[in-house]
Amino acid sequence: MKKIANIATVSIFLLLIFGIALAFWIIPDKAFSDEENRSLRTFPAFSVDSLLSGAYSDAVNVYFADQFPLRDGFVGWKGMVEYLQGKGENNGILLGKNQQLARRLFDIRRGNGGVTNDMDLPDPKVLRAAVDAIERVDASLTVPFSVMLTPRPIDVAAEAFDYPAEISTGISNSFYGSLSESVSTVDLLPEFRQRYANGEYVYYRTDHHWTTLGAYYAYAALMREWGMETEIIPIEAFERQVVSTSFYGTLWSAGGMKWVAPDSVEFWRFYNEGEFSVIADGKSLNGFYNEDCLLKKDKYAAFLDGTHDVVTVTKNTSEPRPRLVLFKDSFANSLCPFLAQHFDLILLNLSSARTDFTNVSAYARQYSADRVLLLYTLENVITADRIGALQ
Repeated sequence: MKKIANIATVSIFLLLIFGIALAFWIIPDKAFSDEENRSLRTFPAFSVDSLLSGAYSDAVNVYFADQFPLRDGFVGWKGMVEYLQGKGENNGILLGKNQQLARRLFDIRRGNGGVTNDMDLPDPKVLRAAVDAIERVDASLTVPFSVMLTPRPIDVAAEAFDYPAEISTGISNSFYGSLSESVSTVDLLPEFRQRYANGEYVYYRTDHHWTTLGAYYAYAALMREWGMETEIIPIEAFERQVVSTSFYGTLWSAGGMKWVAPDSVEFWRFYNEGEFSVIADGKSLNGFYNEDCLLKKDKYAAFLDGTHDVVTVTKNTSEPRPRLVLFKDSFANSLCPFLAQHFDLILLNLSSARTDFTNVSAYARQYSADRVLLLYTLENVITADRIGALQ
């Protein structure tokens, strides 16, 4: 009987091993994961240099992790196991009070060009390079320039986790505190952290973006910084329309905590919404929102139709309006409808893989900017290479 049991165990083990190996060959590679809303690694090209440096083997490991058969199901299973073991996190995603999710770890860039995985703190050299680049831009521009680095969910929702708030506060303070006083900055962290603690829905629970309410507060903070406080449109002037109650964001996908409830998404409608023309990469959009995206997993893409390299927003009026050029990431998409009430907008995707928008001064001149705003995620400053290249 024992021999039969051993044979059965070995047979099942071999079946799993060979079955998974066979699945790798049969199932076509996926270029994009709708579940995680990101591109997946395809099999890397071989070169002797990459093999000797170790980069090839690292890329192969990432490829197998991304293309693993039934990957989404295994991520969910692992998330449940980690939760039952009392760890409170999976894949660097924390589960906090009220089912709030937040990423604790990130892959940071080093000042020497390397990358270190799963870290809490950035390399001071990278932050210094970002500060130097922003001050370079500020000195070269002849129009007002402002910087707003959006905080992470772990920063805003500090009271929902056991994670030390001092860590995220320290990252923000080390950046803003290093900038010279001549640079106009808007640090949202203190206000947003307080609003979250008071129960306001300023960040999604399952995603890394701010909600439409959060975007409104960011708009109001910018208007105050620019001396335009009296022009802020009050909250009660908008019709708040809940357009989805089934939004599962990037943190939900990465954490594998499938039992966490979805977020709701709101459009804030204003009476003159039909007076604006929105052009995204040469294509005319039907206003600020693409409601077809609400039928997909990435419902945040409903704002400005998701990611585009160049988006222009103009109001159909004969009266001249100041032009605001934003060098931005996706946080700007839900902020745009508010700012468009006061400015014609040019939104340039600083994270673009197709176009290099880091020459801020040149693009500001090209688009005849009256004001320039850098709106970028603090995490991207730490993990990407764009801010340090600004000029």
